[in-house]
Amino acid sequence: MEKTYRFLPYFFVAFFVLVIYCFFQSYFGEFPDFQGVISPIGNTPIAITGVTHFHAVMLIVWLLILIVQPILIVQQKREWHRLVGKASYVVVALMVVSLLLIINQEQSREKSLPVFTANLFDVPVFLVFYGLAIYFRRKPAYHARFMVMTVIPFINPAVARLLANGLAVQLGLWLLFFVVEFFTRKTFKPYFIGLGYYVFNLAVVAYLFLGNQPLLDSIWQLFFGKP
Repeated sequence: MEKTYRFLPYFFVAFFVLVIYCFFQSYFGEFPDFQGVISPIGNTPIAITGVTHFHAVMLIVWLLILIVQPILIVQQKREWHRLVGKASYVVVALMVVSLLLIINQEQSREKSLPVFTANLFDVPVFLVFYGLAIYFRRKPAYHARFMVMTVIPFINPAVARLLANGLAVQLGLWLLFFVVEFFTRKTFKPYFIGLGYYVFNLAVVAYLFLGNQPLLDSIWQLFFGKP
């Protein structure tokens, strides 16, 4: 890994801490009984289920993988890095299952087109960035940068618990990526590819939510409507 990317474990640890902090009130702070949990979004009571725990575990495992992988490269433990990378295929598959289950759980409890729109954005963005990272696994400069980008779709659900603007935070993170790259290796192409897809996906969901809610509602009905 490039010397300039030795900071990656610190970046991922900081993001891990942010996620724990954002979900502390509605999940981690309620361990181990999870009774009387109040969501900071609307201050409404929520039930913590097995699906919730499964989703939380898979998210934690994924974030730990992000922390460990650059450490293994820096320590020249490349075989271990490859083994963990192969294990990530299973982890990501299980995490996608957990995402689909948690989306179904939340939408079944209460229909929310804004949240569903965010789901339509976040899940594909994560899968595309992870897929690109795997595709470029033999090109470390690209691989590392696409792995960094996989945190972006987790920004919105996390900072929403702080009642912050997730889109603004995501755009700020994109700016940070480009600024860091300008002062270090100047390998901009992966970020341009990632940003291009991000903007495309954002335009699609913006069109659905702002310009064609009947179509968005039809998509919702396809997944969650009662027969």
